[in-house]
Amino acid sequence: MIKQQSNFNVQKKDIKTDELQYANQVTQTLYGIANAVNTTSSLEDLYRLIHHSLGRVMDVTNFFIAMVNQKGKTLFFPYHVDIEDDDFGPITDFDTHNSLTGMVVLKKNPLLLKKEELRQRASQNGVWGPVPVIWMGVPLRVKGEIIGVVTVQSYTDPECYTKKDLDLLISVSDQIAVAIDRKQAEERLHKSEKRYRILFEKSKDALLIIKNQKFIDCNQATLDMLGYDNKELMLQTHPSDLSPRFQPDGRDSFTKAVEMIEITFENGSHRFEWDHVRANGDIFPVEVLLTVVSKEEGNQVIHTTWRDITEKKLAQIEKNRVNQLAAEQEKHALVGRVAGKMAHDFNNILGVIMGNTELALLDCRDEEIKKTLELIYGQTIRGKNLTKNLTAFAKNQEPRHEFLKINDVMDFAMNLLKKDLEEIELIKEYHQGLPDLLADPGMIEHALVNLLQNSIHALSKTRNARIIVRTACNDNHICFEIEDNGCGIPLENITDIFEPSFTLKGGNDLTGSYARNIKGTGYGMSNVKRYIEQHNGKVTLKSQVNIGTTFFIHLPVIRQRLLRKGKTNLRKSQLATGKYILLVEDEPAISNVQYRILSQGPCNHRVDLAMNGQMAIDLFSRNKYDLVSLDYQLPGRMNGMDVYQLIRKKDKTTPILFISGNLEFLESIDKLKRHQNIAYLSKPCPNKVYVDTINQLFWNKDS
Repeated sequence: MIKQQSNFNVQKKDIKTDELQYANQVTQTLYGIANAVNTTSSLEDLYRLIHHSLGRVMDVTNFFIAMVNQKGKTLFFPYHVDIEDDDFGPITDFDTHNSLTGMVVLKKNPLLLKKEELRQRASQNGVWGPVPVIWMGVPLRVKGEIIGVVTVQSYTDPECYTKKDLDLLISVSDQIAVAIDRKQAEERLHKSEKRYRILFEKSKDALLIIKNQKFIDCNQATLDMLGYDNKELMLQTHPSDLSPRFQPDGRDSFTKAVEMIEITFENGSHRFEWDHVRANGDIFPVEVLLTVVSKEEGNQVIHTTWRDITEKKLAQIEKNRVNQLAAEQEKHALVGRVAGKMAHDFNNILGVIMGNTELALLDCRDEEIKKTLELIYGQTIRGKNLTKNLTAFAKNQEPRHEFLKINDVMDFAMNLLKKDLEEIELIKEYHQGLPDLLADPGMIEHALVNLLQNSIHALSKTRNARIIVRTACNDNHICFEIEDNGCGIPLENITDIFEPSFTLKGGNDLTGSYARNIKGTGYGMSNVKRYIEQHNGKVTLKSQVNIGTTFFIHLPVIRQRLLRKGKTNLRKSQLATGKYILLVEDEPAISNVQYRILSQGPCNHRVDLAMNGQMAIDLFSRNKYDLVSLDYQLPGRMNGMDVYQLIRKKDKTTPILFISGNLEFLESIDKLKRHQNIAYLSKPCPNKVYVDTINQLFWNKDS
């Protein structure tokens, strides 16, 4: 009995020793898993360590960890070791499949299934993969939610696992779940930081981190933007050190920067514009976005984004300039429309005066009265040129060419400005014997007046003011210059002066170069350039501030030769008589003159008169006319163009002479030029020009 008791005590002692060793192994397993987050570098290493740690207390020959996506009802197997099965692909819709792992998730309870139960399930429903003889799975929970399952199984030993092993696996499952969850969070953070760093470095915007009002990090775009290297930038004691002393609003940069940071901490973020200084001293504008990362005392962190908005500012300036130009052009168009209507009405008045004066001159025998009539006629010609310029201002139109003597045109332009030139020394350096210039007299006169007025304005604050006017002929070009010793034009504005609406006078006179009463429209030089280029000429200039300006005009010489074209024109001038003409004109004073010219000698045409469009169409449908003289502006619903279109539907060959000063008509000239048997004249026109044009239309049709 004593011996048996001794053997029992020995067995009891061995059992206690085994339990102590087992408990020690369990403790080491728990400690190893709990510390695994800090001792492993990746999830893969963590899974491997969990597998190794569990191997101290149970058979883990066949082991896997499954992670569950509850939303997608999918099981993933990021870690698995199995001697029989190598198919560990994702299991989708695990709630509808006979998956043991899925059953653990659905029942939210541990499972220990032995041989008979496993075979029975396999025979009834089938299972995923080879059938083990014992299977044990425990859910992994974090905050009550199942994130996965840890599983062991055996294909050979049906007694490999017991209730004690299940309890052990349950006891360590929380540690495993927490370790996996933390490592996943750590890897997500690492990936996020890596992505952030890539974005941080690749961003085209300057990105900086400011901690306690000092730079601690920046990307390459910041260094490229500022021209510093990283060490130099980090040495800046305060963000305002990268700014000029004062901002555009006049405030001290340091004080304003502190205020911007305070606003950022108050609101969480703040966006504003700021001026910065590059390493080379250049000042440039940036858009700044400050975002609070941490408000903790002693750990105040702000994420900063800088975007260089130099191009944006320049684009805004350009947009404002374009908008201003568009507004000016709209105003210009409105003025043009008004000018066009005024020109039409004024041309009708001039037409009456011109036509009746010409008729009076034909019968006048008194020399004094004849001189008076010639003076009236001369002034109507001048009025015609002025209205032509007014119409040209309203709408671009082609010049009508005549041969001119440039020296005479120069004198005429200066005579118009005689009063303005009284206090200025005027020097003429004319070249004699110049060839005649083939040009529109009104346009050339207008261009010279504009150039002279510019010189007069530039001399408004100049002592010993002087203008030199030169003419010459070089390289088959007629050249004239206008030079002054006035205020000059700044170099940066040399190319701007020909832009419509641009002026350095009035409100744009920032340097005080002009007298206060001097104003500019901005259209003078643009009209000069347009006029000269319409004559295939060129206008250039040289200028120096406070020294003076010289404008150079070059126009091509066209010789007066009686070539084949000239001989043809002589044939065209042979007078046609006895034709049948439809005269369409609503102004009685004008139609009376035209009727007398056409119906009396030497023309002796038969003339019908229509006062409106409908009457013209009615007459044309009943009679066979040789020519139609057609005004554009007519009373009623039909204008001259409507009458023209209706006539052309019935008759393609009858010559039609448009005669009008209306702006809408001038806009249609380019289209009309392509038509046959058509000509046009601008009101007012001399009676001889009117008769010659009609005669030319007859000759063209007959030839």
